[in-house]
Amino acid sequence: MEIFGINLIYIVGIIIFFVLILFLPRFFRMRIISSVTNFTQELEGMVSDSKKILVKLSIKEGKPNSDPSHAIDNYLEFFVLPPTDLDPQGVVHKFQKILEMGENHFQRMALTIAPNADSEWRANIIMTLKSTLAINSVAKMVRHNLELARKTGNLQILLMLQMSLPILMRIMKAQFEGTKSFAKGKPIGDGLGPLVAGMILKDITEEELEEKDELILARKEIEGIEVTIARAKGPGARIGKLGIGVTSLIEEEDIKRIITVDAAVKLEGEESGSIAEGIGVVVGGPGVDRWIIEEELLKRDLQTDAIIVKMSPEEAIGQMNQKILDASKKAVSVVNESISRSKSGSRILVVGVGNSCGIPNIILDPEKINIKKNEPKKEKEG
Repeated sequence: MEIFGINLIYIVGIIIFFVLILFLPRFFRMRIISSVTNFTQELEGMVSDSKKILVKLSIKEGKPNSDPSHAIDNYLEFFVLPPTDLDPQGVVHKFQKILEMGENHFQRMALTIAPNADSEWRANIIMTLKSTLAINSVAKMVRHNLELARKTGNLQILLMLQMSLPILMRIMKAQFEGTKSFAKGKPIGDGLGPLVAGMILKDITEEELEEKDELILARKEIEGIEVTIARAKGPGARIGKLGIGVTSLIEEEDIKRIITVDAAVKLEGEESGSIAEGIGVVVGGPGVDRWIIEEELLKRDLQTDAIIVKMSPEEAIGQMNQKILDASKKAVSVVNESISRSKSGSRILVVGVGNSCGIPNIILDPEKINIKKNEPKKEKEG
């Protein structure tokens, strides 16, 4: 059939083509907005649940005189501005000072919302507050980009947001699990370093321990080698002031070699719990502590060895599982082998890097650590 000499099918095809050009982008945009909105609402639900956990923890352990909900809402807007790097000279010292002021502010926050909590639970409350603040910051940024794309109709912003959200949600769900672990005083995967150091200290008594810069220190002789072991104080959630603490130990005890033990993010395809040895200082965070230690290495020409246990970001942030606990036992043997390679009579420092939440200072029986239990797999029907 033809109209004005033109085939009707050809005319219908042209009409469909222009309809698709006009409406297909709008359809895609609506579908993506719907998908991203669901993710955003899930993130905001995590923030709301984290607030409830923090309020409950503050009331239970801190026994405040009034409801801390309003104060917590205000604290979730807290931010730390990094120093300007237009002139990089001395920027690390500026960063260090700003981080110290930030930590002091978190201490004041904890005293406000949980004035009667003991030092260990106060440390857990601070870490729970930080974790909640992190989830809230991500949720606000996702909401910002969603609303910006919705108002401007910018498909590129929506596509970038949609592509990044799956991996972002993986990390945020693990962060939420970590929040619950901090609130209950349970260990997380990043606590591997303190766990290994605690196991090395199994034949040390509590009276022999020293406390310095939120670190626990002890000294022992292994095969004629003088070994100082340092780790964040537990069982509260702390990471310790590693930069200041380690450099002062190097100077006071004439350390010749440093061994750092820490969790590290594995590559996809690598096995969780695998152990690797290397050279350097494995200290995470913004890099200030690592820079301070490396500056001391240059001055004294020290040898540095690193031992890492690989795990996924979810395992590092979430509650410690059996696989990571088993890897920590193997890491103790690797540390002892590394120590034995030093010359007899030398002085070395072993540093267990990581978060000490739920990990006692001395580990006599690793199996008593409150790890995540494997959930039984449900059989499929049919």
